Amino acid sequence: MSLDPNPGRALLRVKHTTRLLYEAPVVEAYSEVRKAPVDTGLQRVITSKLELSPQAAQREHRDYYGNRVHHFSHLEPHDSVRIHAESVVETSDGIACGPEAPPDPRPWRQRLAEFLQWSPMVPALPHYARIEHGVSADMPTGDFLMALPELGERFGHSFRYDPDATDVHSTPEVLFDTGGGVCQDLAHAMLGVLRLAGVPSRYASGYIYDPGLDDGGESTVSGAQASHAWVQVWHADLGWVGIDPTNRRLVDWQYVRVSVGRDYGDVRPMRGVFRGPPGQKLEVDVRVTRLM
Repeated sequence: MSLDPNPGRALLRVKHTTRLLYEAPVVEAYSEVRKAPVDTGLQRVITSKLELSPQAAQREHRDYYGNRVHHFSHLEPHDSVRIHAESVVETSDGIACGPEAPPDPRPWRQRLAEFLQWSPMVPALPHYARIEHGVSADMPTGDFLMALPELGERFGHSFRYDPDATDVHSTPEVLFDTGGGVCQDLAHAMLGVLRLAGVPSRYASGYIYDPGLDDGGESTVSGAQASHAWVQVWHADLGWVGIDPTNRRLVDWQYVRVSVGRDYGDVRPMRGVFRGPPGQKLEVDVRVTRLM
């Protein structure tokens, strides 16, 4: 990882396929997906496409947080939907690029207020006070870049990666009570710890490249075979810096960012409504490969 203004680069291809299988044909299905990466100071989208089966007209907009959102509808009876997103992204070995937004004369506590407040999936809990740390938004740059990984290490020692301990609707309270969870749970808990300390922080969703999976090898990172989640923490000089509590590391070239928000509820990869029997099965396949 680097603070060099011209850091090393990598080219990553992301393939994310979702299949929804219904127990009986449904109609009037309206969906929106967040699977398309965005350009940032640390990554550049080379190509990006979304393929649907059954086919449907697609529209795209940017949401409140600047995330790319595709939305479409299927009005004819269908018993399954396949959504395939594929992107090629140039990523950077840098960990910070300075503030991404235009200059804002308001004090940072005011302009970043929504990332200091509790949110639906990161409610106020006394549990956050159990995690000691030294992170603050106005500390010197070097100290900040040391304190964040230390917080990640503390999370790694406090919680285990356990896909069976929680579900997509769990709040951080479940993680603290059971001691286990997935990247979503760890990210939410870290957001709670940082917001309790008055440090602006937001939920980031995307993908992580696992070099261990190349050539049929064994995985070396957690969360690489599905959408991944981490935390971005704001610093006055650095801007947003990513920290991955699941893998205890700062976010670098191995990560592809798709969406940011207050918590998972703002960045769900897919959501929608339909008319028909409620029974459905979800199949997801995510593959990230390095092209250069």
